[in-house]
Amino acid sequence: MKALSKLDSRTMALLVIGFFLLLGILWYFFWYQPTQTRIAETEQEIGRLEIERNKGLTAKRRLPQLREQIALLEKEIQTFLAALPEEEKFYEVLDLLSQHAKATGVTLSSLTRSPTQSEIAEVASVDVGLRLEAPFPELYAYLKRLESLKRYSSINGVTLSVAEQNALNPRIGASLTVRFYVYRGPRGEEEP
Repeated sequence: MKALSKLDSRTMALLVIGFFLLLGILWYFFWYQPTQTRIAETEQEIGRLEIERNKGLTAKRRLPQLREQIALLEKEIQTFLAALPEEEKFYEVLDLLSQHAKATGVTLSSLTRSPTQSEIAEVASVDVGLRLEAPFPELYAYLKRLESLKRYSSINGVTLSVAEQNALNPRIGASLTVRFYVYRGPRGEEEP
């Protein structure tokens, strides 16, 4: 204390100024700057949450429409399942494919049948591999008839090759697979 009393007022003022300057630097680096960083991070988080909130509000507004669409899709699925035959009846499929071949002038040279795994629960599928030969117009007419079959089916993979190279209207060989669907689930009352 005696040492402090011996200091003149100018030195004392410089010491006080230095002390408060050091205090200000410590305040800036240990309180103000971290607080500013936290404020910036909080503002970014608020911006992100506002975007998420807006997405949620948009989804909430669309929820009734989505529920309607889901109900319509479920109804379409039930209609689709109700329209599927319960039995494969391969003889009908064979007869149908043969009739279309005869009507369009296509030669049906081979036919193979192989059960496959369906993507839809309670629905079985059967692939029927066909080897055909005909000029292009007849082959095209046959493919168009296959597209409009009364049974639910899909054409998977068509491979074409020219059987006659130098003919004006060459015969085209075609290999294709037609997938037929059969319902295997329980029929009856729909669940509420």
